[in-house]
Amino acid sequence: MSIDETLVRAVAHPLRMQALAILNERSASPKELGAELDAPVANVSYHVHELEKMELIELVDERKRGGAVEHFYRTTARPLMSGRAWERLSLEERHEASASIIQMLLADASRALAAGLFDARSNRHLSRVRMVVDEEGWRQLVAIQDAALEAILEVRAASVERLGDAGAERGFPAIAGLTCFELPAKRRSA
Repeated sequence: MSIDETLVRAVAHPLRMQALAILNERSASPKELGAELDAPVANVSYHVHELEKMELIELVDERKRGGAVEHFYRTTARPLMSGRAWERLSLEERHEASASIIQMLLADASRALAAGLFDARSNRHLSRVRMVVDEEGWRQLVAIQDAALEAILEVRAASVERLGDAGAERGFPAIAGLTCFELPAKRRSA
């Protein structure tokens, strides 16, 4: 099974997708994920086990807590899908995945605004371009976003390499979000 096919199965459930997004950023236990996602630990544990069976996450640490052992996981592959993988999702699955990603982006932006960091750098980027396009223009927009995503992933990999083991101390967290979507047509007033 290709990584795209595996990711299609992974995003079939919103809780699984949210857990995967968190585990792409840091290691966490099902207990921690449950607390962060406001979900029962038993449900989270089931979805973590499913992600592990799909080989999208791996066990990275075990810590004794009282009489139990808490397991910590992290992603093994980048949880991103190509356009073709998105096309294989049902409309409902695409909607659930999109809603989860948008909620995460809004939460990240809210945290940055509240901390005074969203506008702290004068060289950050924020844009919104409303337009009318034809099918060819739409394909071009998607291709531009796909190319930008690949470039962003290259920047992330190069930063990890430059920062090395001191990454958390020398670097700082950042988000790069990309989207393009169709809007409903404006109603003309009579």
